[in-house]
Amino acid sequence: MDSVQYTKLSALVDSQFTVEKVLGFTYKKWDAQNSKMLVKDLWEEGYRKLYQVVTDKGQLDLGSGQLGSLLEGVFHGGKADIIGVTFEVKSNGKQGMDIRYFFNPVKMEAPIEEMPEEFLGND
Repeated sequence: MDSVQYTKLSALVDSQFTVEKVLGFTYKKWDAQNSKMLVKDLWEEGYRKLYQVVTDKGQLDLGSGQLGSLLEGVFHGGKADIIGVTFEVKSNGKQGMDIRYFFNPVKMEAPIEEMPEEFLGND
């Protein structure tokens, strides 16, 4: 079985990542006593719903607000698709529970296609 490479948003601040796919969501809770992450398929008290987003930098666990920010960043014409989109990550510079992350889609320049001869004015 392949092991999953995880990354944290804090490691991506002031850099970029590209979304490859979104696997869905699970419910997770950090067990400080045993230093491990507990994972459930159904919600239980103390667990957070986290979306598993596979990126070129590793798998991210994002909350619904963070996933919503990604979708909002690419929303256009009633649709939002983050697959294949590169995002820049910024933070408010704080630590711990006070840190906030901000995502901006990176504008990719459209390739310049050659103009058809009828538009070049060469009669």
